[in-house]
Amino acid sequence: MSLRDYIRDEVFDRRARSHSCLVVYDPARRYREIVLSMETKTRRVIDGAGSIIEAREAATDAIGELHTATQRDIVIWLPYAAPADAEAKQRDPFAVFGELGAVFPQGDGDEYSEICRRAKADHLAEINRLFQEGEPTFEMIDALDKGGSWPRLKTLLGASSAKEILLGVLSPRPAQEAALKGDPTWVAEMRDFSVRSLGHKLKTKGQTRPSIADELWRLLLFSEFAFDAAGEVPPALETVPRADAQARNLVFEVCEDLRRDDRHKDTYKSTALEVEAELGLAERTKGMTSTGVRDTFSCEERFFLRRAIEHACAGETEAARTVWESRRESIWLTEEIRMAEWTLAARAVDLIETARRLAVPKFPSLEAVVRGYASSWRELDRHHREMEHAAGLEFEENDALDQLVATARKAYFGSVEALQAEFVRLVEAAGWPVADGQILWNRQLFAKRVAPRLEAGRRVAYFLVDSLRYELGVEIEKQLSEKMKVVLEPVCAQLPTYTEIGMASLMPDAETALSLEKRDGKWVTTLGGTLATAPATRFSFLQSRKGDQCADIGLEDFLKRKKPKVPATVKLLVVRTRDIDNLGHETPHQTLNVIPGLVRQIIRGVRKAGDLGFDAAVIATDHGFLLFHDQEAGNVAPKPEGHWEVQKPRCLLGDGKGDKANVVLDTGDLGIPGELKKYASPRRLVPYARGNVYCHEGLSLQECVLPCISVELEGTAGARKAGKSVRIMLSYRQGKTDKITSRRPVIDLAWPETDLFADEIEREVAIEAVDAKERIVGLAGSGQSVNPATGCVVIRPGMATSVGLRMEDDFSGSFTVRVLEPSTNVQLAELKLKTAYLE
Repeated sequence: MSLRDYIRDEVFDRRARSHSCLVVYDPARRYREIVLSMETKTRRVIDGAGSIIEAREAATDAIGELHTATQRDIVIWLPYAAPADAEAKQRDPFAVFGELGAVFPQGDGDEYSEICRRAKADHLAEINRLFQEGEPTFEMIDALDKGGSWPRLKTLLGASSAKEILLGVLSPRPAQEAALKGDPTWVAEMRDFSVRSLGHKLKTKGQTRPSIADELWRLLLFSEFAFDAAGEVPPALETVPRADAQARNLVFEVCEDLRRDDRHKDTYKSTALEVEAELGLAERTKGMTSTGVRDTFSCEERFFLRRAIEHACAGETEAARTVWESRRESIWLTEEIRMAEWTLAARAVDLIETARRLAVPKFPSLEAVVRGYASSWRELDRHHREMEHAAGLEFEENDALDQLVATARKAYFGSVEALQAEFVRLVEAAGWPVADGQILWNRQLFAKRVAPRLEAGRRVAYFLVDSLRYELGVEIEKQLSEKMKVVLEPVCAQLPTYTEIGMASLMPDAETALSLEKRDGKWVTTLGGTLATAPATRFSFLQSRKGDQCADIGLEDFLKRKKPKVPATVKLLVVRTRDIDNLGHETPHQTLNVIPGLVRQIIRGVRKAGDLGFDAAVIATDHGFLLFHDQEAGNVAPKPEGHWEVQKPRCLLGDGKGDKANVVLDTGDLGIPGELKKYASPRRLVPYARGNVYCHEGLSLQECVLPCISVELEGTAGARKAGKSVRIMLSYRQGKTDKITSRRPVIDLAWPETDLFADEIEREVAIEAVDAKERIVGLAGSGQSVNPATGCVVIRPGMATSVGLRMEDDFSGSFTVRVLEPSTNVQLAELKLKTAYLE
């Protein structure tokens, strides 16, 4: 490759593609012709040699057209030096374009001499001599190739540069391996090549590619590590061979290609782990203050994780996020457990930042605190849920990560407890719910949101989702609003916030019919004097008010049946699910795992209702919830003095007096129907008894501010069938094997750019592994593209991403990985694999 071609393709073109905008400062006018030759149908090149004003206008216009079908990137050439400081940047009309993208030159590696050394790395000695004598031209540098250095290596490997020779010897393609094996005369050239290009005399006596490659692998990997750390290596490693400093850029390029190219990644990872173990790097690098910025060894990823955690625990969240951003493309994050650790760290940082940002003000009214929670402060609960979900996954022991999670929890509870104190203060002053109809009350929801649609002759699907916290309603609204007209509004829960009274409050005429009554020595929920303690009794009451045009079905059954038996005469279809609440009470530590699947089910259910001819859907719930981690579950409130006839983990009903730990109010001031006099709840976000991880009966914004989601479905039936199909490509280890050796394999997804069409920016796809009986045996685990609310992978046209699978511990055998369209379960791709666990 000529020097001009190298500068165009490897320096300018690669940087322009990566950053979309490249500004080339060239006071020597050395690169102008190269830059001008780079214009293509999708690249705009702007020449700054003429009018600066016209060039600036052209650049501004070009930026506005970026990332369209006709323009992917911009290159700007300027005949002066890059601004050296902030003041100079203010005077430079093109500095802003450099800030948006990239600039050349950027660092010592962009010096002309260094570029020449990289382009012609097999002629380092000659290039050094030329620069000692003056500044060589492009032609003088290219003339060095005419000597025909290492002709046997170049011929056998089909290589044209030092980098290609090294790649061919270190990680050859099958044809290259066969060529080297069939002609051993290349070995002498390789020994000369190593001295001249790397400054290293090979010590091995071996005459085969593997023996030479082993030594070169150790040399290049340790050299990159040492160069990247600016020479700061532990004393015990000072004697380890490394390449000559003049070969620094060649070493960097070769190692980077080995990590980046799918053909070499597996070989790179296994070899780097071997070298790391041989040199004892994990232990010997613990005292290092910097390992550079590259991904040479696995232990460096651990170093960066520790650094990010230290920043976060010290409150330096921007610095922690910067470290995370620098590691996103690390080859070592293709291991699912490591990806999960970084995901947890990132979510802890999100929570710490959110807790810091949402300082609790004094709210002027109860309505203000409810609306404030619905608009902003619910983000605290979202980030806490996402972090706790990540923290509940399987990890290796990591004290630093445990400390970060504890720091984030402390920040969260500090913020929400302050918010809780403000909420309780306002409820004590104004009662509950919010007065004067400013915010809907659950007992009004049927009359205000369901009945008017029925009276207008419309068919309504009424989704009753137990324990749907407000922040989860926001996630559902986000998903549905992409294709439908959706309205999300906050609703005041019916106190006390437990299931039987909360669900009964969502029935017709609940404003007048709902009551707590004492029967057979127990307080029970009634509607119009009849029991309403179970789904069947509540549905009977619904039928008594709305007739036989009502039907009732569980969400899972509704989705499982291809054609649910819902006659056209049914005007009101009740779709129920208790998944969150059931799991929360029975196995609370699994609650967060079920939420993404439930969110997807609700979305599928709403869209299925549209396909069945329903005109609208209303999604409602009985209460929210609190989820305490193990330590906080031991933090309890003392019960207030009094006679309490109903006792729940987060509330009491009967008679008694309030104190510093408890708010005790008249039931009449809280909209609680019946003859019970007082309602009590802890002032803080704690239960009355130890061991309660999941709670929902009390007085808090998390339990009492609920979502109501109204969805217009008219015109959606069959609409998706006319939509364009997405072509997803699915692979595992580049197709080299169909056997997974870990219960945490990493799967690669790609949406080829050829599928790009104007109305599709990004999509979510679900991933699951199923056995021969269609039983789910694995789900998406951690990944940068995984939406924690739905468990789906966010992917865009032209994008490739890696996602960890978490296989069931008790499963082994053949299975199929499927990529599904979440709202329909239409299969987009599949991959057949089998287990081969190393146990």
